[in-house]
Amino acid sequence: MKRLHTALLLAAITVATAFTACDTDADYIYSSRRAFFRFTPVTAAPKTLFPALNSPGEWCSVSVDGTHYRFSAPNGQTDSYPINASDQYYARQWVSGLLVGTPSVPSLSTNGFEVVCYDLVCPNCMEADAVTRAVKFSSEQHESVTCSRCGRVYNLQNQAEVLAGAIEGEPNRPLLRYRCSYANDVFVVQN
Repeated sequence: MKRLHTALLLAAITVATAFTACDTDADYIYSSRRAFFRFTPVTAAPKTLFPALNSPGEWCSVSVDGTHYRFSAPNGQTDSYPINASDQYYARQWVSGLLVGTPSVPSLSTNGFEVVCYDLVCPNCMEADAVTRAVKFSSEQHESVTCSRCGRVYNLQNQAEVLAGAIEGEPNRPLLRYRCSYANDVFVVQN
C-alpha cells in the first residue's frame, strides 16, 4: 500500500511539474517589462503597419514624432497618423518604440504565421550601460535589425536572437518581446 501511495504521489508531482514547465517556457519568451500601445484603424497605415500585420516577412517600426505616430518600413516607406484624444487616454508605454511584424518562418507553436512585437531598444546596451539606443533595420536584410552602438544584428525570423556581432563573455540577449494581438482593425500591445 505504501508503494502505491508513493507511486501516486510521484506521478502527481511529475504532472504538476510538467504543467509548470510549460507556463514557464511560454512566459520566458516575453519580457517582464511593462508595455502598452493601442492603434486603430490599422488600415490608416497602408504602406507600413497593415502589411506588417498581414504579410509574412513584412515589418515596421512604430515611434512618436511630436504629435504623430510614425510607422516606418525597412524599404523606406513611412506612414504618419495624428495622435488624438482617445490615444492620450490609452497612454502608450515602451522603451524606444516598437518593432512589429510577421516573421517569414511559421511559428512551431501555432503552426502558422503569428504577429510579433519587440521593443526597438537594444537590450544589451540598455542592460550593460543604461543606453536606450534604438535598433534600425539592416540595409541588406529586411528581417534583421542592427544596433549602431554595439554592432549586434538581431534576426527577426528567429525570436530576435543575436545573428551577428555577438560579444564573447557577454549575455547577448534577444530583443525584448511583448505580447500583442491584432483583430478587427485594432492592434494592441499589452505586457
